Amino acid sequence: MVQTLPKFCPRCGVPTTVGQPFCANCGLVLAAPADNRGATPEPPTAPLGQPLPQGSYMPMGQAQTRWNADASFPAASRAVKKRGRAGVVVVGLLVLVLLGVVGYVAVGLMGLHVPGFSSGPTTQPSVTKTQVNTAVTYAGVDLTILTTQQAQSFIDDPNSATTGMVRVNIQEQNKTATQVNLDYSNIAHLKLPGKNLVSPTYVKAKGSISPGATQESSFDFAVPLDVKVSQLTLILGTTNEAQLEIPLTGHANVGKYAPKTVSLNGQITYLGLDWTLVSATSQWSIAGQQASKGMVYMILTLKVDNILSQQAIPGSAYDYARLKSGDVTASPKDTTLPVAFDTGEMGKTGTITFLAPQNSSAFTFILLPQGGADQATRDFQFS
Repeated sequence: MVQTLPKFCPRCGVPTTVGQPFCANCGLVLAAPADNRGATPEPPTAPLGQPLPQGSYMPMGQAQTRWNADASFPAASRAVKKRGRAGVVVVGLLVLVLLGVVGYVAVGLMGLHVPGFSSGPTTQPSVTKTQVNTAVTYAGVDLTILTTQQAQSFIDDPNSATTGMVRVNIQEQNKTATQVNLDYSNIAHLKLPGKNLVSPTYVKAKGSISPGATQESSFDFAVPLDVKVSQLTLILGTTNEAQLEIPLTGHANVGKYAPKTVSLNGQITYLGLDWTLVSATSQWSIAGQQASKGMVYMILTLKVDNILSQQAIPGSAYDYARLKSGDVTASPKDTTLPVAFDTGEMGKTGTITFLAPQNSSAFTFILLPQGGADQATRDFQFS
């Protein structure tokens, strides 16, 4: 009889039994179980993070699975850290936004102006509209005060008060050949009962008007709601200019600001030429300019006939023409009179413009002596 020798684990030498699938000591696979023939052997086990027993093996797919499972731990840790950092960033941004909103609202509630912020109503309070239709001329531009609007506030005015506002709507028409600046922020004021003056809170205007153009502008004033528009007076002009005062009653008499012309037909002989002082016009402005405070523009129209047998050259009217009123003698501010007159030239016309006191009515037009010619003068009255 053949003696069967005991079996031992080829790796660690521990005795084994027949059919024992793996070594109980080191885990070496010895044989597949009889009832699982053809099946894939179970992989050996070992504590997580420890190497498998020497000589053991693991099917490729399962080894890959084990490796991936082991490797997923640091990846998961990194993902958690990333999510943590992202969360901190989001929370920080939310805090900044919240602080900004709180600060924005606080500044508005303190009464400070922040673009886009309004502590007033979000819907327009009721508006009372009044027709005015009063026309004046400022800096050579024809202005018509069309209407006024009164409300507790204007939601389209970023500087609107909430205790009362008045809006003035105006039409501008420039019939001159000069572009004229209209800075209503400086030239427009509203006189309240008690003689208090207020400046505009908001101006909606282009700021200038081109020759031949017609356009509309508006400007707002903070006026208590219990003050009637008919109690207000619009003032146009800076403190250094001849100001126009227009009561907003709708039937104001502003005739004193209209140009006034007197026909003269005064004859003068000067430098051998026949001069005729045709007319004088008093007005509060010329193209692009308003008269100085307390003054008006006096525009003299002259006609010149050259009866000499040669050309006459009196030169620029700035040098020889003057206008006297009381103790004040003024030089020209503007002139269109030619500097020379050809032989036989008749009826050549031009103008000379002076500044004169508003309260003057008696004037003397002076042609200063030059080139051996005596001084020539002509008095006239302006009613």
